[in-house]
Amino acid sequence: MPPSTPVVPAPPTEPSGSPAPEAPADSASAVASANHAVASPPARRSLLSMALAGSAAAAVGVLGGRAPAATAAGPALAGGRGHGPGRGRIPGLDDVDVDSPRPFTEAQLSAEYASDRTVDYVPMLSGFLTLQREHPEVLEENLERTLRINHDASDEQEAAAIVDEYGDMSYTMANGLGARLGEIYQAAVDAGRLPRTTSLIHKDGGRAQSESTNPAKEFFDYDRPYVVAPDRYVPRDKEGGDAYSSTSGAYPSGHTNQAYWQGTLLATLLPELAPQILARTAESGHFRIVMAMHYPLDVIGGRMMGQAAIAKRWADDEFAELLLAARAELYAVLQEDCGRDLLRFVQRDTAYLPAEEACRLYRERLTYGFGRVAPSGVPMDVPRIAASLLRTSHPRLTEGQRRQVLELTAIDSGHPLDLSVHSTSSWQRIDLCAAMSAHVDVDRDGTVHLR
Repeated sequence: MPPSTPVVPAPPTEPSGSPAPEAPADSASAVASANHAVASPPARRSLLSMALAGSAAAAVGVLGGRAPAATAAGPALAGGRGHGPGRGRIPGLDDVDVDSPRPFTEAQLSAEYASDRTVDYVPMLSGFLTLQREHPEVLEENLERTLRINHDASDEQEAAAIVDEYGDMSYTMANGLGARLGEIYQAAVDAGRLPRTTSLIHKDGGRAQSESTNPAKEFFDYDRPYVVAPDRYVPRDKEGGDAYSSTSGAYPSGHTNQAYWQGTLLATLLPELAPQILARTAESGHFRIVMAMHYPLDVIGGRMMGQAAIAKRWADDEFAELLLAARAELYAVLQEDCGRDLLRFVQRDTAYLPAEEACRLYRERLTYGFGRVAPSGVPMDVPRIAASLLRTSHPRLTEGQRRQVLELTAIDSGHPLDLSVHSTSSWQRIDLCAAMSAHVDVDRDGTVHLR
């Protein structure tokens, strides 16, 4: 079903952020880039006219833009060696009272941060307009893939999809930490022993949360699968549930946005388990298709938005202090509750998926098997703030080197929603699972190589 003419609401306002403290030496350029990246977005009406005129290059957006060349932002690492996920000292770990962790103060939570300013995500998601104008066959395939996934879903997938539909996914996705560690995490949440972590990641009122998808849904105004094909999908809801009562648009998926801002945040707080956490996050997005609530392209768009939102938080050095404090709390409490050696416990636990399989599943869900609609081989232009997502997995790399890791691990260009052909940075191509789990070497001139 073709969409109606997009509704063009007034552009969102942007509250001013408080000044950030002095950045660490290896992240100063990241903060500078982030401050530039969150400048005022273009008006929606201007964006629409530019996009419909075929100028997707104009839809760069405040979270993209052509980044500087991926060179080192500082001196090469001693010995020319990089590090893999989670290596390095965790700041504040020894200061956590594991018996009674201290919550953030009200002043910390109510403060106004630079990353609180509202971002217009329509430019980043605007590749959907190209599909509507030029590739109706992709949108038809989008529906057929949805119905196939919906019809072929197992009882187990249906049950898990319903849990994520109604639950707080920062809690329901705990099995991504492992069979036993996930239960330990949930028990700590239930006991109130992760106050800093939960105050940032909680579904309702989490301080690090992403913006709503509603403005983008209203802009693209695309009907959901169960509306387009009411006689072709299998309803999958709990008894008395109201999942199919939603009247909002399909693209991008709000639940997937939620899953990815929460799952990406959790992965950056616990990068030692990033592949498994991100694979579980990808499954949560997939469950939206299982229920025929959303199409694969909605899920891809929700991923892009959720990860960009958390990158914005990590790129704000003042807000990153909260994130680092939550990382120390989470690691310290889990380590205490599993026997004082978290990494050894993880190795002995039953993993959600082996790391290699987790990264394979995650990569498949980046494109859902859609063919290219634009040329392959276009150089990757990493969004300016995306490198901040590797601050905990690769703490000894510079901002420029983290950007290189994202470039080296990205998927190829040309798939639906990729803006590379328009010389625009692409959130669609970022493979965060591969990047966070990458082991790298660094030459003396700062150039990064994957091992």
